[in-house]
Amino acid sequence: MMRLKRFKLRGFIPFLVTGLVLLALSVQVLLWSIAYMERAMVATSLMAGLVGFSLLSASLYILRLAAYAYGVEAGKPS
Repeated sequence: MMRLKRFKLRGFIPFLVTGLVLLALSVQVLLWSIAYMERAMVATSLMAGLVGFSLLSASLYILRLAAYAYGVEAGKPS
């Protein structure tokens, strides 16, 4: 019975996947920012850092939405 109920909870998965992809992308851009700084490309490094932190913020927000969606779906009666 519990497996069947867990199988129905799928509305949060697109949020979860999107959040994780953005998280991985933000880590990659932040690593690029460090590489640009190493090559003394200061403006490019700062822009990459800004983009990386923006992607990190977006990914955390989307992951929070995924948690809310999971909570709403888990709480409703079937």
